[in-house]
Amino acid sequence: MQFTIINCSKIFIPLFILLIIFSSKSYSDLNINGDLSNQFNDRHISWSPLKPWRAPKDTATALNKPSLYAWQLFVALNWPAINNKCKPNKIMSLGDEGATVWESWPSREQIFLEGAQNPGNWKNVCKDRQLALPAGNFSGFEDETVRVNRSTYHYILKNKLYSLDEQERLASAGVRNLDFPLGSKEIKAHWVRIHEIDKPRYHWVETERDGELVAYGLSGLHIVSKDSPNWFWSTFEHVDNDLRWPNIYPNAFRGWVYPSADEAACPADHLDWNQIPEGFGLEGTKWENYRLRGTQTDWVDSRGNPTVGVNSQLESFIDQTSSSCLTCHALAVKGTQGGSMPIIPETGEFTDQGLGIGYIGVPDAKLFLDENGVEIPYLGLDYVWVLRHAKRELNIN
Repeated sequence: MQFTIINCSKIFIPLFILLIIFSSKSYSDLNINGDLSNQFNDRHISWSPLKPWRAPKDTATALNKPSLYAWQLFVALNWPAINNKCKPNKIMSLGDEGATVWESWPSREQIFLEGAQNPGNWKNVCKDRQLALPAGNFSGFEDETVRVNRSTYHYILKNKLYSLDEQERLASAGVRNLDFPLGSKEIKAHWVRIHEIDKPRYHWVETERDGELVAYGLSGLHIVSKDSPNWFWSTFEHVDNDLRWPNIYPNAFRGWVYPSADEAACPADHLDWNQIPEGFGLEGTKWENYRLRGTQTDWVDSRGNPTVGVNSQLESFIDQTSSSCLTCHALAVKGTQGGSMPIIPETGEFTDQGLGIGYIGVPDAKLFLDENGVEIPYLGLDYVWVLRHAKRELNIN
């Protein structure tokens, strides 16, 4: 008689490791509402010039070659979209007219409805694409365009994060942090009113204002992607933001006071030369007029200096040397009650020019404590400030 000997260590050791993983991650940090599948479905996607419309999901490139990764995202997300599909149109080319992929995504106005109504499934919001443009001649903090991709949208929808009351319920239940899945993305865009002669140099959209068609050109663009726990931060601007628009709208465009840093397009000893990289098909298109102003992947550099992330239009209200996308968004929290922005991401101090001074570097732990030095039971919003636009539920009693 033959017996089969089973090596129990091959079975129990992997199970033991999984048990450790789950037991070490507290309930308060779980990807809530039964969406744990995201933690095991982190499929790596490399960007390819053969399929430039395919958005990458590549943590290694994001962390080790951030400028290169920023341009890969820029090309993929600015690819022309299929109408009402939220997908790239593979038969079109970069620079062709029409809405881009990110413009086909749902806007914050579509997500955060009065009464905290359910905004509906992804396909329906894609079919009902809405413009989100400034009311005046240029975008400001309150009327900027914010759009999210499918992963971000699903997480908001499944966990009812469009409700400010639900966010407070989560905070009261002891949920410490939200945890958006890898591959989640958010776009923040600013616009400026342009003339007919400007159109070939801009990505532009037309809309009616006071009975006439008005063209708005894309002037500033944040691309944010969750490729690590701290997310990946990149920002682009139109070249006119350096000198032209600051002379016309000096309060809305501050010029490029803080230098750009682009390792993908510029020589190592001149990262601020504001060039475009080769091999992306930007030349000869409207997109050759946009520049990468910088990226952020960590609080500090290798010398311990706080990193800076700034867009001269999107952060026109703040001193450019004290602007950090990463630090600002780390302060995105919600308490068990009260307003949607309990921590203001500015120090309350001002420069001699009247510009606000922001927080940079590792967040000050004191910002999360009460007057007695006790940690406030905030719900961390996983760097996603757009959740502050969540609405109150209707009181039907």
